[in-house]
Amino acid sequence: MTSPIHDIRAMLLQFERSPLKDLYFRSADWSLFLARPEGGANPLLALEVGAAEAVTAATIAGVAQAPHLGLFEPCCAAGDAVQVGDVVARLDVLGRKTEVVSTAAGVVSAVRPLANDLVEYGADLVEIAAA
Repeated sequence: MTSPIHDIRAMLLQFERSPLKDLYFRSADWSLFLARPEGGANPLLALEVGAAEAVTAATIAGVAQAPHLGLFEPCCAAGDAVQVGDVVARLDVLGRKTEVVSTAAGVVSAVRPLANDLVEYGADLVEIAAA
């Protein structure tokens, strides 16, 4: 039987040898995010498939991004119609909440983080497809 430390070291070695730029792993108890500037795109971060159709990059009207680090609180869901300036999320830092507003009018195509995920500055939070 291998120890968790051995397994993590093996995973880090595989990541180091791979062409991936970042790696995000989440289990029921913990999550792990690794990133490096010189790698390729992570295939696990491909666009999510909506109810009946995939949203292509050509239909993306805007992306609301995190203005700073904080805990993510979504205020919308995939399929919701939004206008420019609508609140689509909030970031909580030590009880102080910052509203994140829509950068485009359209339909929410994806909400990237889960509720209460810790997000970093510049992280994509909500993708908005053209209506």
